Amino acid sequence: MLVSCGTQMADAIVIGGGVMGLAAARELRRRQYSVTVLERAQPGRAASWASAGIIGATLRYESDPRYALRQLSAQLWPEFASAIQEESGIDPEYLEIGCIQLAETDAELAGLRQAAQRTDGADFLDAERLRKLEPNISQHMLGGLLVPGGNVDNRRLCRALEIGVRWAGVTIETGAEVRQVTTSGRSVAGVETADRQFPADIVIVAAGAWSGAIRNLEPRPPVGPQRGQILALDHAAVGIQHVLLTTDDPYFVPRADGRLVVGATREEAGWDASLTAGGVVWLLRRAIEVVPALEHSPILELWTGFRPLCADGLPLIGRGALDGLYFLTGHGPSGIAPLPGSIALLMALIANEPPPVAPEPFDPLRFT
Repeated sequence: MLVSCGTQMADAIVIGGGVMGLAAARELRRRQYSVTVLERAQPGRAASWASAGIIGATLRYESDPRYALRQLSAQLWPEFASAIQEESGIDPEYLEIGCIQLAETDAELAGLRQAAQRTDGADFLDAERLRKLEPNISQHMLGGLLVPGGNVDNRRLCRALEIGVRWAGVTIETGAEVRQVTTSGRSVAGVETADRQFPADIVIVAAGAWSGAIRNLEPRPPVGPQRGQILALDHAAVGIQHVLLTTDDPYFVPRADGRLVVGATREEAGWDASLTAGGVVWLLRRAIEVVPALEHSPILELWTGFRPLCADGLPLIGRGALDGLYFLTGHGPSGIAPLPGSIALLMALIANEPPPVAPEPFDPLRFT
């Protein structure tokens, strides 16, 4: 038997308590909305918890719509991270240490020379300059491209966002898996879980890889899980100084606590969260190929996550076909990097303000 939520009706309901959902709730609350976040498990413990937190690094062409979104986000990240720390008392460890795209072949090196001409702030590195910055890089690496960026500790960010929005007055319901959106005519009326109804005039779908399972969404988002296997090494004896990127992965993300995150596989494995021998071996083999000194580094942790991958590779940000329905999902392997830009775009669309980037490529209605 369904019962109505015993609390006062919220202005807005956010489905999903990952970084996208929490950040959306934060901004809505800053705009004086009453907000309830409904999270199927625990806040920030799905894809957001598994992320590497790489920020800013992009070699995409300006014609790629993701380029504009990531550029906007790169501009917003410093102030965003500082505000989150002030609001929660937790430092998310946003570090602008720079990202180096590595070249292992002559063709990749030539591509980086070209990318240096079109990428703001890029610095082409020949083999000698590369090894001055990263002495433990393999001799097989022919050079690299240093671009602005860095990383944020995604797990600290999750905790900081959760604490900050709770203190700001956002209600977070855990263990609340939304089954469907409820409607009144062509408008949303709220959402329904297994045993409760939550009325609201605005519903934001930020449920990550689970977004496609919610009923009555118009359009139904073509978003599903892409498994990523990831591990962390203790690199205290190696000392990687920058985020390192390779053409087909893995990436290497040094944390302030001495951990080195190495990831990630990209697997169409459904909802199977297994760590596999093949996946872990591939990560370790490639890690040692790129940085041979990691051979002796202790393994600290292994985990998997489900990226919310959209059918065309672009996130869904904006209005749905029902009045009051909005989407903020499907960011896939771009992860946390486009977070503040995505929030800025969504809030502009909700408030009918001029959008900070062209919204059309991300329009959820492209799937109607």
